[in-house]
Amino acid sequence: MNADEFWKFIDSAKEGAGADTDARPGVLLSLLSSLTAEELQSFQRHYDQQIRVAYRWDLWAAAYIINGGCSDDGFRYFRDWLISEGRPVFEAALKDPDSLAELPHVDPADLEPFGYVALELYAQKGAGELDRDFSTEGAEPAGTAWKEEDVGSLLPRLDAKYA
Repeated sequence: MNADEFWKFIDSAKEGAGADTDARPGVLLSLLSSLTAEELQSFQRHYDQQIRVAYRWDLWAAAYIINGGCSDDGFRYFRDWLISEGRPVFEAALKDPDSLAELPHVDPADLEPFGYVALELYAQKGAGELDRDFSTEGAEPAGTAWKEEDVGSLLPRLDAKYA
């Protein structure tokens, strides 16, 4: 599986779920259900790569503003949600996290179950334990750390929308 194929699954899950963000994991599960264990492992590698790429202080600031605070786990679930938003939104947020202000109001911006779809299917296929990348666990996010009192000034459009 290449990156374009990976994002096609993600974008199709978002489209299939329509306005119901919570339906995205179920739609993705249906879309991935015919994949082999090897293809699911490849999908997971691409997923984990996006989780790593988005492990940045500026995106954590976006999660903090949108969700009214954000723990370590909450930031992981925010990145699951961000991936579920599809490639255009994800890539725009990487370029400018404040671009998330252009999306409809979301509360909360987290989607933990989306991150477990390939894992669940892999187990259902009797393939054992899916290899996952936990390199961001306990690591420092990329970029410059921020102070709580300064987060709003970093992303003024998001701050104005969610204040």
